[in-house]
Amino acid sequence: MGKSNNKKVVKEARSVLTSALSNLLESERERKFKYKVGGGPKSRKTFCNKFNLVEPTVAHIETGRLLGLKFEQLRVYLAAVRGRDDTEFLESFKKVYTGLRELDSLLTKL
Repeated sequence: MGKSNNKKVVKEARSVLTSALSNLLESERERKFKYKVGGGPKSRKTFCNKFNLVEPTVAHIETGRLLGLKFEQLRVYLAAVRGRDDTEFLESFKKVYTGLRELDSLLTKL
């Protein structure tokens, strides 16, 4: 494979991983925050109102555009979804987040 094809494969892999991570976070929120009657997941708007989160920011996180946000914005969302401020989890997530963001700069140097 040529150099440009390799870069394309890496970019596509990052995109798939980012999308999968966002879907995982959204499904985690939907599993944990359900209505008591009917059992369906609460809406994103209801979730945001309960935890004083900005709805467009949560939409960015859950639709695969989380790499455009600062980690502090993600940290608040993750603490709300998990129900606690888990330092070990946040450190692991930050490593993954930083690595995904660094791929673009790495590819330009190759």
